[in-house]
Amino acid sequence: ILRIGNQSRPKIFDLEMRKPELLYERVIEVDERIRICKENEKDINLNNPNFQKSITGEIIEVLTAIDTQYLENELQKLFNDGITSVAVCFLHSYLWFNHEQIVGNIANKIGFSHVSLSSTTMPMVRIVPRGLTACVDAYLTPLIKDYIKHFMSGFDDGIKTGKVPVSFMMSDGGLCPVDSFCGFRSILSGPAGGVVGYAATAYHERIAAGHDPIPVIGFDMGGTSTDVSRFAGQYEYVFDAEIAGICIQSPQLDINTVAAGGGSRLFFRSGLFVVGPESVGAHPGPVCYRKNGFLSITDANLFLGRLLPEFFPKIFGPSENEPLDTDATTNAFQQLAIEINEYNSNQKSMSIDEIVYGFIRVANESMCRPIRALTEAKGYSAANHILSCFGGAGGQHACAIARTLGMTKVLIHRFAGILSAYGLSLADLVCDIQEPCSLAYSIQNLQIIQKKLDNLKDKAFNNL
Repeated sequence: ILRIGNQSRPKIFDLEMRKPELLYERVIEVDERIRICKENEKDINLNNPNFQKSITGEIIEVLTAIDTQYLENELQKLFNDGITSVAVCFLHSYLWFNHEQIVGNIANKIGFSHVSLSSTTMPMVRIVPRGLTACVDAYLTPLIKDYIKHFMSGFDDGIKTGKVPVSFMMSDGGLCPVDSFCGFRSILSGPAGGVVGYAATAYHERIAAGHDPIPVIGFDMGGTSTDVSRFAGQYEYVFDAEIAGICIQSPQLDINTVAAGGGSRLFFRSGLFVVGPESVGAHPGPVCYRKNGFLSITDANLFLGRLLPEFFPKIFGPSENEPLDTDATTNAFQQLAIEINEYNSNQKSMSIDEIVYGFIRVANESMCRPIRALTEAKGYSAANHILSCFGGAGGQHACAIARTLGMTKVLIHRFAGILSAYGLSLADLVCDIQEPCSLAYSIQNLQIIQKKLDNLKDKAFNNL
């Protein structure tokens, strides 16, 4: 089911369609089936163990129970082959989770280090996003737990015994206790800290200082990508997000990411200036890092005088004691200029400055695109926003981005270089609880729905 997915084709004119890689390695099919009974059925007998009441109040009938011995044998084979993390997803587990819990208990008994149940991670209808979310959780959570284990080992017993509370940022902009932190809620935890940071510094602080409330666009440009988001007094969420071709069904801040950052590689292909999505990384890095790297946006900014080597630490070169190599960057752009002008031999030759600035303009346009998607595509004028600039490379492009979008104000906070970390310190402890409901949203059912919401609120308060 997850391999087939929802059969969407976002790029319908691509000559070669490539499906995203699957996160799981092996699959065990479980011969199990339940059905949802109709309200007017006469054969329903709740004294019969095959009839059960679901979490939504509907009656389900177990048509085929799990063969636990077969399942245990199959799981044991996986464990013997070195697989230690498993995701469990049944078709109707969002309303009746008993069968998934049986599988989870068997897996824990065998010794799997992590078991993700879709009914626990995200108890919602639609098996494809629910199953993919469980897979993401099973894929990432063991790695996160291992990181947390090593992180905690560097502190004394006070933090290990819980005397000092430790919280982690989630993708929805809230904090959760370290014991509750899991993989599928961590995907955008870094950018989410930036959203909380600029919401406090560029919106709430300005209002507290007596300024009129003006919506803010967050512009977080780092080494490999740029994250953009919008804040107008309250956080904007999405509940279905596709990241690297994998659909994740979880509340997340509405953050758009584009593969354009300080480390994005520069190419000249078939007469076009191309920026990214490939990144030079930290090793070998840009040409100016003295590691035989590749031309990148960092090199372009260095060549144009937007990066000043005297303000960079002298940590480059074989002995890690040299400054940025401006000469190497210049030579690399000279070679690229020869290639470009030879290709366009029937046109006027371009100077090196024009070529380098051309790459900067291409990068700026690619970063403007997601901002337009958050503003103009939703009926807002980008010109009526403040551009809050942060991240390691944001200041080199913020004015050009604002000029292109018609913005008149750019705000660079004094903590712009660490705004995501600053936002993390300002975030609130958050608890998300949900459960499925099969009632129609009507006046007759409002009282029942409100009672369910009150129960969820009480559970969340108790957890906090």
